[in-house]
Amino acid sequence: MRPRHPGSRWLWSLGGLAIVVVLLFPIYWLVSASLQASASSATMTVVPTSPSLQGYANAMERMLSPIQTSLIVAAGAVLLTLLISVPAGFALSRLRGRVVDVALLGVLLAQMVPNITLLNALYAMFNTMGILNSHLALIIANATSAVPFAVIVLRSFMLSLDSEVLEAAMIDGASTLQRLWRIVVPLGRNAIITAGVFAFIFTWGDFLIGQTLTRSPEVRPAVVAIFHIMDAPTVDWSTVMSAAAMTALPAAILLIFSQRYIKAGIGAGAGR
Repeated sequence: MRPRHPGSRWLWSLGGLAIVVVLLFPIYWLVSASLQASASSATMTVVPTSPSLQGYANAMERMLSPIQTSLIVAAGAVLLTLLISVPAGFALSRLRGRVVDVALLGVLLAQMVPNITLLNALYAMFNTMGILNSHLALIIANATSAVPFAVIVLRSFMLSLDSEVLEAAMIDGASTLQRLWRIVVPLGRNAIITAGVFAFIFTWGDFLIGQTLTRSPEVRPAVVAIFHIMDAPTVDWSTVMSAAAMTALPAAILLIFSQRYIKAGIGAGAGR
């Protein structure tokens, strides 16, 4: 094999650097625009000439309650998703037969159905139950979207579990629930964290469910609140961009601290 020309490495490095710059430019523009308090969309510059934190001060007054709502809804959706998907993934990894094939096909179909087609049914159901425009309705609706993906991720990992370990626990008298809690959950920590992080991100970035199922500002998620800040005759772009930066921060922190678990969780089920 002929050695590569030294110049080709520089070209590849420059190409990679150019791709990184293009990918990161929207984040830079978000921060730059949030620091230009008096600028409009026509006068905004790439580099702030007189940086100001007034946009963040304005956003702080309007976004604290929506961010708190998003945290409550995302945490509840993650908890509900894992309560359903962990035992479901374990059952689908241990059972055999056509029932499993049909169940997996159903999970895949549920993952592919757009949220907009489910929202009419969910809206009518929540209205009948009297929980429309509440945190509980948002938690259930977002968990409905996240459960199929979590089941697929967790089943892929649980297929790799050593059956002899589970059979030994069964011989020792452990029930199915005890095997799930004492063996499967500790061994599947990375996969469970991965499923939980993606459920959080799905919920945190959702707009359609939040906009459809809420009517009052008290239960309005952060993404929907940003949309309502923009719904004004004169848009204050520094406030909008500051609100977007504040909203993105919790999800970014979660990804930074959980990235090693996500790598391990995805790698654990890659062979299946």
